[in-house]
Amino acid sequence: MPPEDPVVTTDVLIIGTEGAGARAAIEAAETGCEVLCVTKSSIGKSGATLTADADIDVDSKACIDVFGLPGDPRDSEELFFEDMVVEGDYTADQRLVEIHVREAARRTKDIVDWGARIDRLTHAPGHRYPRGIWIPGIEFRRVLSREVKKRPVRLLQNFMVTDLLTHDGRVVGAVGIDLTSGTFTVIRAKATILCAGGAMRMYQFTTAPEELTGDGLAAAFRAGAELADMEFPMFLPYILIHPKAVDGVDYTYLLSAYLESYAYNRLGERYMAKWDPDRMERTTRDVNSIAAMIEVLEGRGSPHFGTYLSLAHLPKNVLEFAMSEWLPTNVANYKYGGFDMREFLPDLTENAVETGPACHFWNGGIVIDESCRTTVPGLWAAGEGTGLIQGANRLSGNALTQTQVWGPRAGLDAARTAKRDGHGRVDQGQVGELRHKVFQFLGRKGEDPIELRNRIRHLSHLRAGPVRDNQASLEDAIAQVQEMKKQWAELGTRVSEPVYNQEWIEAIQNENLLTNLELVLRTSLVRTESRGAAYRRDFPDTNNRDWLKNIVVSRNGAEPRIELRPVVVTSLTPPADIRKYGQKRLPTTSGGSDL
Repeated sequence: MPPEDPVVTTDVLIIGTEGAGARAAIEAAETGCEVLCVTKSSIGKSGATLTADADIDVDSKACIDVFGLPGDPRDSEELFFEDMVVEGDYTADQRLVEIHVREAARRTKDIVDWGARIDRLTHAPGHRYPRGIWIPGIEFRRVLSREVKKRPVRLLQNFMVTDLLTHDGRVVGAVGIDLTSGTFTVIRAKATILCAGGAMRMYQFTTAPEELTGDGLAAAFRAGAELADMEFPMFLPYILIHPKAVDGVDYTYLLSAYLESYAYNRLGERYMAKWDPDRMERTTRDVNSIAAMIEVLEGRGSPHFGTYLSLAHLPKNVLEFAMSEWLPTNVANYKYGGFDMREFLPDLTENAVETGPACHFWNGGIVIDESCRTTVPGLWAAGEGTGLIQGANRLSGNALTQTQVWGPRAGLDAARTAKRDGHGRVDQGQVGELRHKVFQFLGRKGEDPIELRNRIRHLSHLRAGPVRDNQASLEDAIAQVQEMKKQWAELGTRVSEPVYNQEWIEAIQNENLLTNLELVLRTSLVRTESRGAAYRRDFPDTNNRDWLKNIVVSRNGAEPRIELRPVVVTSLTPPADIRKYGQKRLPTTSGGSDL
């Protein structure tokens, strides 16, 4: 190993410091293991957890019994389980869902005991009962970062992990760069946990922070891990798309979740009647997003290629009371993220606002077992970007629950393994290849990384958004990705200095964006039906007879290996039918789950 490369050694390496990463770090540190957390920014100031606005799901009876909130005693872990499986369109691994609902209350109580402040209890679409304990992301940041710092956890901040190190089929650490100095560093670890989130920044329209470029997903794939359900990136409906200053802001979605909102196309039609005539705009977010996209594609959209969301039918005094007294405090009185949204919105008592779907969450991802072990020894994963927990669609509030249930499981199991196992050998040849891959772009003449990034985002929106057109469209998009991969290898930067070189970082991230986009496209091509967050116009029905399957991908040379596996069922047997997309229902007979 060349002497110029600093080497850091630890027992447990955790990539990501927020919801899942912080919880993994806390649990691992409690075992006495040496723990190192790395983040692309700084702890408490990066990732999706900070931006959550935000409910964490716990069954409603536990909301009463554990938290003293006005829940509904008719609810139970079993009914929470059923809603997750049904609204996820039956592709979730029911073993994992059982753990998720069973441990939700206990893990939420941990953060409340540490000082997180509860605002109120909310009831989001898709849940039969109120389950959303409203704890904003800034509360998670405050509490979790403080708890991490109380423990002997080392932090490596402003550091981007570029790849995982492997030897004899085992992950033995990682390599990456210090974003402030450009220093390439080797990290040796007995156990590595990925908590790096999703790839939402692959899309032109997204609610996600800039750093969520799918680095962990792509690194896991390159290291040999299996990924599942990659065709189901989740989109949030009713996101502001105009003016540009608020593009991607989800304030209007939050209004639609609390208030009786109407969605119109340019003809003045409430188009949701065609998709879910019973729940209308109160249907789940996957159906809302796909319906809006279809309106645009069929020429009934708004001037900026969205649709209209309106509250103007509400009496002015009702709307004003709701905005001041009913909304959670972090979004009440038109306040959002420190801004007064009245400066950007029309008068909502008289006018509709243009909105559209934006990529919000990564439903699929790295395959894990009940202990968060991936299919590669030495590698664990938790939080967003792990597959088979949410299924084809995530209910509101379950993202934060996912971080708090699965982060501790990953931290504890990885720490136990690290105590038993020693360090694996670092392959100097592999380190050299990965260093060359990172530094090849600096100062050489070549294609513009920013321009390539923008083309990736545009292609993702058109061909891998909530609506995928047809086989020919997907095949053409895959061919375009193959061409972009060739262009990626020829990227260059105008500046050779690595310190704070954004072009260089974009060049590195583009490989991850292309990897994730290719996997979304290839799995979408295989799934010849419409389900959850993925709608194919040439196969518009949900086909439970042929497609109660997970699509699992792994690395296999130039093209991914694709395998179809039956969904894991423990107690809730899906109906074996073919139905119109969006018509989600429980099986005729449901015995409940044995939790």
